[in-house]
Formats: sequence, structure tokens, C-alpha cells
Amino acid sequence: MENSLDFFLKNGFLHLEEFLPKNEVTKVLTDAKKIFLRQFKAKEYVASTASLDSISETEFNNFLYLLFEEDVECLMNCGKQAQHLISLHQLSLNEKIIKTLINLGIKTPNISTRPVLFFNHPKLAKQKVFYKVDAHQDWRSMQGSLNAIVVWVPLIDIDKNLGALEIVPKSHLFGLRTNHLDTGFGMVSLTEEEGKTLTAVEVKVGDVLIFSSFLIHQSGENSSLAPRWSCHFRYNDLDETTFIERKFAHAYIYKPIDELLTKDFPMMEEVIKIYQ
Repeated sequence: MENSLDFFLKNGFLHLEEFLPKNEVTKVLTDAKKIFLRQFKAKEYVASTASLDSISETEFNNFLYLLFEEDVECLMNCGKQAQHLISLHQLSLNEKIIKTLINLGIKTPNISTRPVLFFNHPKLAKQKVFYKVDAHQDWRSMQGSLNAIVVWVPLIDIDKNLGALEIVPKSHLFGLRTNHLDTGFGMVSLTEEEGKTLTAVEVKVGDVLIFSSFLIHQSGENSSLAPRWSCHFRYNDLDETTFIERKFAHAYIYKPIDELLTKDFPMMEEVIKIYQ
């Protein structure tokens, strides 16, 4: 671990291969896909008896793209539900992850914000930033402890063809470089030299990519026919001095909307039916 710590401090990242149990990672992906499958059935894209095993990956992806074209609100709501999967949150609390954070200098790990699950592809986005984020730093949106860490987890094997994450090693040592925000991402203008050092990190299921919240990174170009499924977790350190001095600054706002999402719902009869 001493060698890993030294490498992390100097380079700002660690690629740990076969770090997580594959079954825990694939469960997150399966649970996420099942959310969409329920809507595929409701839309009659597939039979009511269909299962993930009965649908090929190509078929699933085509239904996903069709849902985006026909009912983007439904697709977005499926994506929102995927952020609240119990399996996703359980993975973010994996004991091995927490121990590694401590070994990398996070004295008291604390979740910065809720886990995030992504399914990125040009056919699932109306703006580029929703499938490919150019060079950015995560600290600008987190604004937490200076030693905050991001744990990026592939839910499928991700190579350059699928848009493997690209990083600028050692860029964390230059501090906050963000010059503007784009949909919550702290964007960075790369120097010519930094552009030359961009390094794609190809990962497999079970791997994790751990990096400083100041490390400059960007999405690779997904030139495949399939979405890039991944998730990431962000952690602060409750014992980091400047974080304490800044009163544990917290940049995220969670609140319900005021209006009723479904007009005239629910009727009393519908509620009673649930409890009969």
C-alpha cells in the first residue's frame, strides 16, 4: 500500500485491477437494466413475460434508444430511479473501498454526494455534455475537502471504443483549474502539453479507477453501438483542516418540486386498493 500511496500522491490516480467482486458490480448493472425492462413491458416493446436473459444486448440497447426517441421523460425517470438502487448504494459502502480511502489519507471518509450511475451514448443525449464531458475537475462541483477522492467503477468492460475515461496524470498538483461550469461540471481548458499527456484508462468489470477530485479528466469518444455503463462515488474527509474551517461547505441541494407530477393522482380508491 505504501507504493500505491506514493504513486497516488505523485500522479493523482490509481487503477486497481480486479478490486471489487464482479458479482456485486454486475448486480448493479442488472438492477439498473431491470428498471428499463419494466418500462419496455409497459410500452409493449417486449412481452410481459420477457426477462433480461431472453433479450440480447443489441435488442436491449435498441429498445433503450427507442424509448429515448418516443418518451424521453420516461427514459429520464428510469435513469433517476437507477440512482437510488440499493445495490448501487451498497457498492459505494464496500468495506474494501473505505479501507483504501483511509490508506490514501482520508482519515474519516464521508460521502460527498449520492452515488451516480451513468449510461452514456450519443443516441441517448440531446446535448454533448450528456454523453461526453470534455476536460474537467470534480472538485468544483463538490467543493468539499481538499483531499476528496472519486472512485470510478465500470459496470461493463470499457475500452477506447466505448469511450474509456481519459486522464491527465499529475494534473491534480496544479490545484483548481476550472474556468466555468457546464451542467454542473467544472470545465478546464487544457494546455497543448496537457492535451499530449491525456491517457485513456481501459478498465474491466471489477476494476476501479480512484483519483483526486482535482485530477483533470474527460470522457473518451464512444464510437460503439452500445452505451457506456459506469458509476462513481465521491468522498470527503471530515478531518481535513480546511474543510472544518469552511464549516463543512456542502454544494448540493436536494428538495422536492412543488407541483403534483401526475394530475389528479392518486384517487382515494387507488390508495385503499393497495391496503386491502
